[in-house]
Amino acid sequence: MKIFLIGKSASITHWLEDAAAGFRAAGHEVAIGFARRPWLSAAVERALEGTFTASIVRRIGQFEPELILAVGGFHVPPGMLEAVASIRKRAPLIGWVGDLFDETARAAAGIYDTVNYTDSGLEALHRTLGFTTPARFAPHAVNPAGADQVSPAADRQARMVFIANPTPHRRAVVAALTSPIALYGPTWRATAGVDHAIHAARVAHGRLRGLYQGHTIALNIRNEHHVLSGLNQRNFEPCVAGAALITDDQPDLQRCFEPGVEVLAWRNVDELNAIHERLLRAPVEAAAIGERGRRRVLADHTYARRLETLVTLS
Repeated sequence: MKIFLIGKSASITHWLEDAAAGFRAAGHEVAIGFARRPWLSAAVERALEGTFTASIVRRIGQFEPELILAVGGFHVPPGMLEAVASIRKRAPLIGWVGDLFDETARAAAGIYDTVNYTDSGLEALHRTLGFTTPARFAPHAVNPAGADQVSPAADRQARMVFIANPTPHRRAVVAALTSPIALYGPTWRATAGVDHAIHAARVAHGRLRGLYQGHTIALNIRNEHHVLSGLNQRNFEPCVAGAALITDDQPDLQRCFEPGVEVLAWRNVDELNAIHERLLRAPVEAAAIGERGRRRVLADHTYARRLETLVTLS
């Protein structure tokens, strides 16, 4: 299939680039149009929006895709979406949304043929706000390239790793941990009582999987500013790297994994600490959970599998 992707270049999670790589790994032909460039100021982006839009429309005409997919769909300027939607005899225009939104997304939602949400809570919000475009649940996915090169348990650090930007909720959870972990991400700082290994810098996308492969256990804590019921990319990427994932018990977790078997879920910090301490004492159990999580992600949560949902128009 020929897929044209529209989205933000070099976002924190590199969702656009990761999707492109995942679809290509599945044998699809992919072209990309950058709707947003974070190295430009907002004023410059607005001034150049017409130029960017014209370029994307021209490239779509040249590429002749079978699917146009906007990754982070509500962050694409509505004027750009309108121009793409007006292309004569165009392919289906699909939005894929992973962040919390409000009434201001109505215009963009109305332009898409369908909107896919990584979070069932966002899908419900779409309907609560009265958006009439068909909506579906389509969780995040992974690029499986290189997933067969799994680091053996003996080469992994026992210390749990968490790779994310800090938020107030995440800081509070980390501050309540009873055993030290490895923290990666901008502006993390020391907490009282526990000597975490802090790497206070942004992690390059190319290093992400290698870091997860270097640890037996990975932590996930939701971003309270973006997520309602769903999972983020940190629910999937650690698993494909073979790390045992300890994640907060989001409502969508059971739709994607078997908790207690493929991942471990916590509902409060006491449960998190108990699970963490248990796995530190049981590296064989941790390795087994990591392997079961890896197999589940490769079976059900690759971009090839997600495309099956994205191309369904009803």
